[in-house]
Amino acid sequence: MRVLHLLSSTGYHGAENMAAELICQLSKCGVENYLGVFHRHEGSNTEIVNAVDGSVRDAVVFQCHGRWDWRTVRVLRRYLRAQRIDIVHSHKYKTNLYALIATTGIRCGLVSTCHNWLGTSVKMRLYARLDKWILRGFDRVVGVSGEVVTELMRWLPAEKVVKIDNGANIVRFEQKLPKPQAKAALGLGARPIIGFVGRLTAEKGISYLLQAAKQLAQQGQFVDIMIVGDGDQENALRNEADHLGMSERVHFFGKRNDTPNLYAAMDVFVLPSLKEAFPLVVLEAMASGLPVIASRVGDIPYILGNGECGVLVEARDVLGLGANIQKLLGDWPAAQLMALAGQARVRDLFSSAAMARRYREIYVDVRSARCGA
Repeated sequence: MRVLHLLSSTGYHGAENMAAELICQLSKCGVENYLGVFHRHEGSNTEIVNAVDGSVRDAVVFQCHGRWDWRTVRVLRRYLRAQRIDIVHSHKYKTNLYALIATTGIRCGLVSTCHNWLGTSVKMRLYARLDKWILRGFDRVVGVSGEVVTELMRWLPAEKVVKIDNGANIVRFEQKLPKPQAKAALGLGARPIIGFVGRLTAEKGISYLLQAAKQLAQQGQFVDIMIVGDGDQENALRNEADHLGMSERVHFFGKRNDTPNLYAAMDVFVLPSLKEAFPLVVLEAMASGLPVIASRVGDIPYILGNGECGVLVEARDVLGLGANIQKLLGDWPAAQLMALAGQARVRDLFSSAAMARRYREIYVDVRSARCGA
């Protein structure tokens, strides 16, 4: 079975990470993967091409001139025919539209994964509304969280919508450096390390983590904050850390490819987001054997077993965030038991291999329906 994965990205974040892991695992399931990445301007991101090297039969960058380019549609259409693609799997707003138009009249199945519809501006709400309308023309639409699936069901027939949990490469995150060695390699001291991994954007709520760390310091509990990722809030967060008098204890590591060793240096992982769907970084932290504190948003309660495998706090709750960090650090045996429970849960329920098997089942169903039409 030949599957073309389509992405149009301005960064390598959760959706790209999930798509890359899916492609790598699908290749082990006998799926013949192809990758198409749209490139419009210098801000376009094509890192996934290198991330899936060895797991795809072919990777192509489709050049787009402007927000809409009929030439790109024609090139994509020729590519689908030349490679005899069975399924187009689209992972982004823009590629959903291109995929729908390019496959018109071609016996080629359409699958899309919806991660979330971010942004509250009028423009982004219009994009989200258009995207949901376009998805009516797809054979299957996957929502990665309960909230996304509920929204999809408002727009699409129920038989087209399916929920598939994101999955992490468990083995990759279980194999890591010992904590003292990981800390030393990053130039970190002996203080507890509270870590965050993700995009540095306002919706991630990182400011609340900095405020919680400041309050802990005022109570005599000193921690270092490790921030891994990049985004438009980086300068603002650096300025806030300086304003709080914590610039020496807040460490910005930027975007990294060696995240298993970064998780290894952390003592507690925190995701203080205001909005999430199904965050892959929580799975990675759990697979790494870390105690997790995260906001009660999106599918995070489901991931953490409603608090059995991690601590849930309300978004924007600085006091609750600080109190729970202090509680975990003050009762390390209990924190470790929670971490082990989380590691077992992610191994049993949220592996990338299981995710890939479910997607392959969808591809088979869609191809069978198309061939029987």
